[in-house]
Amino acid sequence: MRQNWRIFEVIISGIQIGLGVLVLFVVTTTIIEYYTVLWQNPLMDHKSILEVGFRKNYILVIVAFISISSGILLIKNSLKGWITSIATWVLSAMLLMFSFYRISQKNPTDLNFMSKTIMSFTIIAFLVIAIVLSHSEFKQKYKPTESSWMITIAVIITAITSAKFVYS
Repeated sequence: MRQNWRIFEVIISGIQIGLGVLVLFVVTTTIIEYYTVLWQNPLMDHKSILEVGFRKNYILVIVAFISISSGILLIKNSLKGWITSIATWVLSAMLLMFSFYRISQKNPTDLNFMSKTIMSFTIIAFLVIAIVLSHSEFKQKYKPTESSWMITIAVIITAITSAKFVYS
C-alpha cells in the first residue's frame, strides 16, 4: 500500500474517532438536559420523557461506539476495523438522511437552504469516504472475504432497520 493511502487511512480513522466522541458528547448533553427539565418540573411525566430521550438516542450511541472502535482498529491495520469503518460511514450517512427527513416532515420551516445544502454535502461526503475506503488498494491490503462483506451488509441492515423504528 502506498504511503498516500496509509496517510488517508490514518486521517479518516482520526476523523472517525473524533466524530464518535463528538456524538457521545452531544447525546450526553441531551440526556442531561432531559434530566434537568425533569428536575425543575416534578409534575411532568418522568417515564415518558426519559423513554423518548433514550429511545431517540440509543442508535446514535451504538454508532458512536462502533465508530470509535473501528477508527482504533483501522489505525491498527485490522480487517475488522476496515470493514466496520466502511459500515460506520454508510450508517452515519443513513442516520443523517433519516434525521433530515424527519425534521423536514415535522417542521419544514426549520430547514433553510443553507442547512439543507450543508446536510446534503455531509451525506455525500460520508458516502464518498465509504466508497474510497473500498478502493482496490484497501482490498489488496486487507483481502476481504465474502463473509466479511456479508457481515458488513448485515450490520448496516440491522442498524438501518433499528433506526427506522426509532425515527418513525
